[in-house]
Amino acid sequence: MSTEAIPEEQFLREFTKELHSRNAAVFIGAGFSMSAGYVNWEKLLEGVIKDLGLDPSKEQDLVSVAQYSVNKAGGNKNALTRTILHNIGVAKKPTRGHEILAGLPIHTFWTTNYDKLIETSLENAKKVPDVKHTLEQLSTTWPNRNAVVYKMHGDVGDPTNAVICKDDYERYPFKMGQFASLLKGDLIEKTFLFLGFSFTDPNIDFILSRVRAVLENNQREHYCIQKKITRGPNEKKSDFEYRQLKQDYFIRDLKRKNIQTVEVDTYEDIPLVLERVATRFKRSSIFVSGAAAEFGAWKAHEVDSFLYELAASIAAEQNRIITGSGIGIGGVIVNGALEHLDRAGVAISEEQLMMRPFPHTASGKPASKARWTTYRKSMIDYAGIAIFVFGNKRDAAGAIIESDGMREEFDLCVASGVVPLPIGATGYMADTLWKEVDGNFSHFFPNSNASVRKSFNALGNNSATPAELKNEIMKIIHHLQKY
Repeated sequence: MSTEAIPEEQFLREFTKELHSRNAAVFIGAGFSMSAGYVNWEKLLEGVIKDLGLDPSKEQDLVSVAQYSVNKAGGNKNALTRTILHNIGVAKKPTRGHEILAGLPIHTFWTTNYDKLIETSLENAKKVPDVKHTLEQLSTTWPNRNAVVYKMHGDVGDPTNAVICKDDYERYPFKMGQFASLLKGDLIEKTFLFLGFSFTDPNIDFILSRVRAVLENNQREHYCIQKKITRGPNEKKSDFEYRQLKQDYFIRDLKRKNIQTVEVDTYEDIPLVLERVATRFKRSSIFVSGAAAEFGAWKAHEVDSFLYELAASIAAEQNRIITGSGIGIGGVIVNGALEHLDRAGVAISEEQLMMRPFPHTASGKPASKARWTTYRKSMIDYAGIAIFVFGNKRDAAGAIIESDGMREEFDLCVASGVVPLPIGATGYMADTLWKEVDGNFSHFFPNSNASVRKSFNALGNNSATPAELKNEIMKIIHHLQKY
């Protein structure tokens, strides 16, 4: 790793905070679309360079090369327009990286890319993107939008107006200056993550420099992910070390603009880092699954105290509680969360408490099993950790049986990568699930240590007090939120 790069853990910790504060933004460059099947600028202009009689391997200033092509055609950009259409005009499927970003609470996307991968991934995530690539679009707001996508260099659907050659860059401050002003404002107010971006674009360099000049040592911190320099199979050691040194200087220069660099071994590792960002973010949303027609050995006041204090403790550490308001359980969980919010003076919203009472009837008829499954999954999709307590109900004959609904919620959690935390000491289905996790502990808790194992064992101890159970649950949550 470059001595100038920051540890991944630091990035995960800090950028996740920005996601929770709804201050995160993303800037996507051409490199991020390559795994979808699109080409980078070098490949995009390869044919243009050859037509000019130049060597693609020797040309680095691609903006100038694009201008040479326009000059050769007497000022006509038609060849470049066709190049964009032929290489980017065919729709591609968004990458895993795009899908992860679309699922996060990111409301501002900037890109120099012409493709439609960002807006498509947002639509696939059932979000409404407000796409802006012309000045006229800046003054309108798309109804019910969930994110704004600024395509500052144009869109494949309007290739004749794409920013690609020197003429376009030189005219940009005069023709499209409002985009530059908006980006400057966002760079001041939001924390950006740059992905697939080389920082060679003249427009972006100018804007970043202006932000630095205005704010000097008070710039907001931003991040970028880059592939570390690796030695080629036949590369001389001296050449490799030269490239390493040059990258160190480049990363240090980015720090002037308060852009911190995270390094990965391969480009394929970038979606893995984003996965870890999403996991870290989601683990602050805790789903509580539970229902009880009876409490077994527990007294009613013990149940109330345990769940009330547990919910208040979870909420007090800026976690979101998600609950289906199960019978005998949900009301106390909600009350505990509300107690903390009231003490803290925090307005109640779904950012702190997400309640999803189950639809026991629909148009006078019982809700179908398929609808309940879909309903459960819609809650679990928001969560990163799930707590299971009690889990019983009465059958048609009035007998107490274990809750098949909790069983389904457990299975849905496991399938979605949500870490299950059954409290076996509460009995019933929760105890059944605790034994299942206990029997395959390393699978469910791959990054655990002896302390986590000890805490999990305590959750199955029938003689543990409610206060002890709460403390052990919180220890495990703290551990999970670090990984």
